[in-house]
Order: sequence, then structure tokens, then C-alpha cells
Amino acid sequence: MYLEKKKIDGVDHYFIKESFTEDGKLKTRTLFELGPEPEKYIVYPGGNSFYIHESIELSILERGYKVDTFELEALMWEFVNPRLRMVLRQPDKKKSHGYISRSRLRDMQAGIHIFDKRRLHFLRFGSLDQSDIEKRPYRFFNILIDKSREEIECLIDEEERKLKRNQLKSYVYTVFDLQRYFKDKQTALRTPVFLNRDKLEDAFLEELCRLNADTSFIPEKRSSLHPYLVKYFIMFYDNEFPMPHTQRRGHGRGRTSRFFYPPRETSSDMSIRKACSMLGLTVEEYNRMSRKELSKRFKQLAHKCHPDKGGSNSEFVELCKAYESLMKAKTF
Repeated sequence: MYLEKKKIDGVDHYFIKESFTEDGKLKTRTLFELGPEPEKYIVYPGGNSFYIHESIELSILERGYKVDTFELEALMWEFVNPRLRMVLRQPDKKKSHGYISRSRLRDMQAGIHIFDKRRLHFLRFGSLDQSDIEKRPYRFFNILIDKSREEIECLIDEEERKLKRNQLKSYVYTVFDLQRYFKDKQTALRTPVFLNRDKLEDAFLEELCRLNADTSFIPEKRSSLHPYLVKYFIMFYDNEFPMPHTQRRGHGRGRTSRFFYPPRETSSDMSIRKACSMLGLTVEEYNRMSRKELSKRFKQLAHKCHPDKGGSNSEFVELCKAYESLMKAKTF
């Protein structure tokens, strides 16, 4: 079982869901709708104790599905009164299975997509160097075994929310394996802020479109950017690489930003009027928009934009450039 959080009319709603196999494919189904106030299903009988209201378990059983009481408690733990959580120990979601050999782990993890491995690796270690990811079957990858794409995305999205803003561009750079596009491995691994920006953007867009068309990642074929992937475009263009520590100590505060985040090539910029037109905006509408509102507008268009899967992604690339130019000029 897992929790899905979905915004409905601007309010977070929660659903208890599970992955299951049907016709040899992993799918997902809703077991119970918790609504916007899942904490109302936590019952406090007195003292330092709680239990999950029986209506959840009974509803799931009546629909013909199995439910583990202890797993349900672990799933609902985040909604328990914070003061009580400080006193009690968090229930275990999974039991330990003891020692597992490397060869056995490799076999168990054979079906895990490399993009999922890269994301979990960075979320665990925060490292740009993932050179051992294919050689070493990390045990924590097992959390992805026998899970549907939706469950995996819910799990990873929850962990991504814990990333700091100055980690976001490095995260996208690493999980899309963009360093392999550059011959200078030292710079690519340690200080990607110094890489050619245009080449980096081209590499990112190529990998993003490649993943969007990969049916082993998202089974259904799509003519637009999948909602799972839009957030990575936003992360890439809305953030910058962190400043190298050794250089940060050697420069004054007033100069660091200009030195470490060199301006983009003017040839890749477009006029504000043209960029606004591509996003369906007038210049006046753009001037009234905040960066957050502009980002939301782009997300809506990115869902509809058609990246050409034959390698020419001109429409999508132009939309990206328009968004980037407008964000660059926006000061609030």
C-alpha cells in the first residue's frame, strides 16, 4: 500500500492505493479515499496510544482486497498527533529479510528502470558521481521492486520534496546523466556550473524527450510531455548549480553571482514580445505576472506541446527558450 497526494481544487486530497499485477503488467488501484483531512481517521483512546478507525480496514475488506493492520498504521503515521509521535516509535513498514548476496540482488533488481535507480541514488547520497550504479546493486533499490509506475512516482516525489533548492539543478543534471555529453570529465563531475550552457541545455532536452518516449519507463505512448516529467524541466530552468566551495571563499559577495553564473549567449535569447507570443501572453499580461504564475503557465503549455520523437524537437525547444528568456527577464 502507498499514499497518493493529489490537488483537487487547490486542496491536497489523500488516497490509499496499491500496486497489483494484471495480465503480466503492474497497475494501480485505489483502496480508500481519505479526503483532505486524513487525520480524522486517527482515533486516540487515551494515554499514549492511537489506532486507525475501523471504517478504513472494513471498507477495503468489503471490496475484496487484503489489508495489513500494521502496514496501515505505518502508512498513516504522518497524520498522528506530532506530540504523540515524539513519544511513540514509528511502526516498521517492511520487515528485514536478512542477508542477500550481490548476485541475488542483481537478479531481484533486473526490472528496475535506470532513471529510478539514478533518482534514488542521488536522494540517498546527493552525489554527482554515479559511476558504480550499474555495477553495484544497492539494497535500498529493493523498495522499487513490484511497484507500479504511479507508486514509484509517489514514493520518489515525497523524497524529492526534501531536496534543498540549491540541490535541484544538480539533481536533474545527475539523474538524466548529462555529464556523459562532455569530454572534460573532471569539470562534468565536480563543477558542472562551468560547462557550456547551450550544450548542456541541448543535452537535457534530448534526454528529456528520450525518456518521454521510453515505453519501459512510461508504458503508454504519448504525443506530449508526460506530467511526471514536467517538474524536471521546471527544476532545470528555474535553478542554478551551487557555487564551488573553494571559489566561494575566494571572492567577495558582490562578485560571486556574476562570476559563477555566466550570462547566457545572447544569440539564444529571443525578444520579450516574441517569447510572450509563444506562451500565449501579451507583454502587459507578462508584466503583471509573478515568476510563480509564469511557471504555472508554462506547465500548462508543456503538457500540450508535442516533442517530435524522431529527434527534431523544434517546437518544444522553442517553447523552452521562450520560457527561459521570460524567466531570465522577470525580477519578481
